[in-house]
Amino acid sequence: MTINNYLYGCQMDNINLFKVKKYCEKSQVSKKLHGFVEKYQPPIVVPEPEDRKEASGLSVFLKQLKTGADKKNNSEPDRSDDVHQGRDRDYTTFTSPLMHIEAFLEALTNPDKNGRIVVNKQSLFSQSSIKFLLLNPAVHFADIVKEARSVIVAGGTMQPISEFKNQLFFEAGVAPDRITEFSCGHVIPARQLLPIAMSTGPSGTVLDFTYQSRGTPEMMDEVGRTLSNICNVVPGGVVCFFPSYDYEGKIYEHLEKTGFINRLANRKRIFREPKKANQVQHILSEYSKSIERCPTHTVTRTGPGLSSARPTVDGVTGALLMCVVGGKMSEGINFSDDMGRCILMVGLPYPNIKSPELKEKMDYLNANMPRTSDGKLPGQEHYENLCMKAVNQSIGRAIRHKGDYASIVLMDQRYQRSNVLVKLPDWISQNIQKIDKFGAAIVSMRKFFNEQAKTFI
Repeated sequence: MTINNYLYGCQMDNINLFKVKKYCEKSQVSKKLHGFVEKYQPPIVVPEPEDRKEASGLSVFLKQLKTGADKKNNSEPDRSDDVHQGRDRDYTTFTSPLMHIEAFLEALTNPDKNGRIVVNKQSLFSQSSIKFLLLNPAVHFADIVKEARSVIVAGGTMQPISEFKNQLFFEAGVAPDRITEFSCGHVIPARQLLPIAMSTGPSGTVLDFTYQSRGTPEMMDEVGRTLSNICNVVPGGVVCFFPSYDYEGKIYEHLEKTGFINRLANRKRIFREPKKANQVQHILSEYSKSIERCPTHTVTRTGPGLSSARPTVDGVTGALLMCVVGGKMSEGINFSDDMGRCILMVGLPYPNIKSPELKEKMDYLNANMPRTSDGKLPGQEHYENLCMKAVNQSIGRAIRHKGDYASIVLMDQRYQRSNVLVKLPDWISQNIQKIDKFGAAIVSMRKFFNEQAKTFI
């Protein structure tokens, strides 16, 4: 809903939010509350039994008042029986909720056309939420570009950057001749990277992971066959990204029923990205240990000029990690060296087009921004860019230093389209191989890892 409709529905339309904002800034009430909670909250927070509530800072403070100052040093609640092994429950604490309320009230002072309020109602009140969606970031950026002599926007995964210029700079009144683009190449030479856009699977089936086709048994079988072949060729770790947790779960269940999981386990230890944040480190640790036990740099002949990793006693040559785009392992985690010798991207991870936030953003862009040079609606361009930014973020987990090497396999026929390739980073798009025959892709990967093993042995 619009900001005005929200204010009217909440009967807040007669409140001067600018005065409220000024009072909060002058009184610093949120900072005072933050200091109060920091002082009296428990120094250690651990998971507790489900039938007990976590003690808050205020509860501890009131308990101190009740027991008296002479018992202050012993006022912490007894937690000796609160630690339960294997409990995977997550806890989120906010030291100063008032800061979030202040930020939300300040957001409501934006012009009506520049923002939307997204109300998410759930069966449980604690799971419901109210979110402010800023549609026009240029209104807050205009003063910066006007007053500053230079503005530098830097990042590791900014491609494609057309939206930065259109929505952030041009809308803020910046002339095109003031903008200078600079992009660095990668620290590695081209010979240490093998990017492949794969359009067909091992059985010759066209790889089409659109929403309508990706759930078919034929397409999921192709994922199993592809993983089996790649795991036979790639030494060390293979990281496979799926568009969503739901699809990753469906793929794993299908591969388990059809026997692919057992086949994969003969070559790689299999790990899956957990949904619980407190389990991520354990999974990564076990994944790393499985790879360290395999002598991946030693090769054995499997054909004329071809090679694969020498297995351990039990035949295992590394590990396979099944991850989710936009999940806990798609950013901020480095799969360097043997941790990520191959990054496999299954399909194109387009966001949910029925999402209220995305729909509002696309509608705003279509109504206020010009079409692209090729006649595409700006909302559609935004939708595609969200997908490609997620792809670039995920495949960028490999190649973390100048002595590293890896292959990147993009598994979908759409990756061979020019409008998709142009949105990949230059260090990938300039060297990518568009391969229509799966066998040719496997030969190319075997040759690549054979050469790397000889170079870095």
